[in-house]
Amino acid sequence: MKEHLDTIPVNEAFEKEDECPFCYLQRQVEQKAIRYALGPSASYMEPDVRAATDAMGFCRQHYKKMYDYGNSLGNALMMQTYYVGMRRELDAQITNFITPEKKKLFGKKPEGELPLLQWLRQKNSTCFLCSKINYNMDRYYATYFHLIKDEEFRKKAEAGKGFCMHHFEKLLEVAQEKLPNGQMDWFYSTVLTQMQQNLSRVHGDLDWFIEKFDYRNASAPWKNSKDAVSRSMQKLKGLYPADATYRQD
Repeated sequence: MKEHLDTIPVNEAFEKEDECPFCYLQRQVEQKAIRYALGPSASYMEPDVRAATDAMGFCRQHYKKMYDYGNSLGNALMMQTYYVGMRRELDAQITNFITPEKKKLFGKKPEGELPLLQWLRQKNSTCFLCSKINYNMDRYYATYFHLIKDEEFRKKAEAGKGFCMHHFEKLLEVAQEKLPNGQMDWFYSTVLTQMQQNLSRVHGDLDWFIEKFDYRNASAPWKNSKDAVSRSMQKLKGLYPADATYRQD
């Protein structure tokens, strides 16, 4: 199958000995997105980028990663203009706020959600970096389902370690739309078996890691369990807890 810009990173991810190739892809995409937002290109000074960050803000996890990345001035400038819009919207919400009806002792609960609460939910549900990451990951999921038409790629996928639970969920979700009919039997039989086998493997590594703390096993080999804790966390939630903090050069 002819390679193009989307297939190259997916192919490369499936060649890595990673617990989940989509974790590998997402880490790359996230780091590129952080670098795009705060790196040497200074995209945060571009009017269209600032308009997007002012509208969407960032989630809790990405504010922390942006802080860790560095560039305090870039972070400050983006937050400064975001604060302007947020305060303006909050002032409007408070100006128009109507105190809810008091709960009656035996009456019905007042219907509808407070507009202020609705606004807060919306403000806290968007993130500029999450949107960029999700856009690129959606393309990679679609590319995966395109590539499994190719026998060579299927062999590569079969030799892998399955997926983390987070990306396993996403694959099953996207499969409803993107999975070719001709590959349905291969996909479900391969992936479901892979998940069972590899969760069992990681669980076994975790069990042995714990057993190694028994004095009777002090001289026994670690086998493949030294990094069992970090790999177990990745398999469950799709993260790399042992990674060094991603910082600007």
